[in-house]
Amino acid sequence: MRLIILKVILLYLLVKPSNLQLLINVRNQGGDVMQENITANVSEDTITLEFMRLDGVFVSQLVDFTNEVEAMKLIIPGEEELGQNGHQTLCFLTHAAQADFIAPDAMAKLRQKNPGTIRVAEEDKGWRQTTASAWAGRATRLLSAPAARHCAAARDRVYLRSADLARWAPRPGMDQSSYATAVTPFPPHALSSDATDGKPAVGACVSENDHTKECICHLEVCVNWYPCGLKYCKGKPQGGLSYRCGIKTCHRCYRYHFYVRRRDACLSYT
Repeated sequence: MRLIILKVILLYLLVKPSNLQLLINVRNQGGDVMQENITANVSEDTITLEFMRLDGVFVSQLVDFTNEVEAMKLIIPGEEELGQNGHQTLCFLTHAAQADFIAPDAMAKLRQKNPGTIRVAEEDKGWRQTTASAWAGRATRLLSAPAARHCAAARDRVYLRSADLARWAPRPGMDQSSYATAVTPFPPHALSSDATDGKPAVGACVSENDHTKECICHLEVCVNWYPCGLKYCKGKPQGGLSYRCGIKTCHRCYRYHFYVRRRDACLSYT
């Protein structure tokens, strides 16, 4: 019996796709070198990319391919000169554009030949702007279990766009309206340029004396290097078949806008 169990375990290990973790030295656009940690989890069909910015902000981006959910988590330390103590954890959920990352099973097959090499992305994807319109609330768990775990520390600071809710397919036993009832929309005047409901339009968060005012916070983050596609080379003339011969790497920046009830809840002004 023990021999049979060992054979089963061995067979499982041979056929099970292995997960992968890469430590990549990346040069940013300012010329500084930082290290990215990229993990491909084949069993969950997710990729996680993490790094620490030079200003102390920790960035952790998760892509759930099965559920088409991208979760960008930011841990932002307070600025002592502004009297801000502790840190904030924020999470932004968006519909995943799967073409942005190669799939976890393809990522798990990568091998890093020169770990000490400093990498620079081949293509600049530019800026992607996201204006959140709701707190995600229970919708995070409905949309993606990996994203819910990823964003757990953010608690009530998980944001999404209501427009994205229509792009996510309903899960078994749910309909499209289940998402809408699980989120908490921002106040109607929060993202309006004109006064509504008798309240003034909410302005951008700036360093003013009255920190109790509501405002729109802005955050920017750049992912300087990530595998965004596969490269294929042509075989020998007699064969004529193409084969995978490498990866394409990209750089992308994100700009997030989101509502806060108090100006002092916006730890970073951009």
